[in-house]
Amino acid sequence: FFFFFQQKTTEMEKLFLAIFLAAVFLIESSNAAIGYAPFYRYYNGEHLYTINIQEIGTALPGQNGKNGYASEGVQCIVSTEPGLELLPLYRYWNGQEHFYTTNAKEIGTTVPGETGRYGYKSEGIAAYCFNAPNLNTVPLYRYYNGEHFYTTDESEIGTTVPGTVGKNGYNSEGVACYVYPYGATVKQ
Repeated sequence: FFFFFQQKTTEMEKLFLAIFLAAVFLIESSNAAIGYAPFYRYYNGEHLYTINIQEIGTALPGQNGKNGYASEGVQCIVSTEPGLELLPLYRYWNGQEHFYTTNAKEIGTTVPGETGRYGYKSEGIAAYCFNAPNLNTVPLYRYYNGEHFYTTDESEIGTTVPGTVGKNGYNSEGVACYVYPYGATVKQ
């Protein structure tokens, strides 16, 4: 590399190359220190997703934890910190179900404790995920049948086409965001 840099290059070419290499370094290092964690799924008549095992007290599938939630295991892998190309996945509660979205305008607030549209109160950021496909990521699909449901397994509901109804009366609402499947190699 140093040999190339000393060859017949103009000052402008050297400057461009230096800026390009600095940008590549910044992009790659911006996600280098980001932590990733399992996004656990629980059910007690409605689904709850969290990276915090202590919230329910168990991660063992089938085992019951706090508030009557039974663990359904790991849904996917998400980022625990913001980073380049990552969006916050906001979590809300309306007294009956939890709702997750990357679109802050959908509920109208992201301030924890503040109530927005449809009676949903913000519980803050659940995790961070990608808004577009990324290396080794998969879609986290969103469904609704009176309660929202999220899965990376398209066969679980049987449809991924927005507006179509699948198993258990769940209507596909499309892709919520992109995440790493459980067991995948995470881009760091």
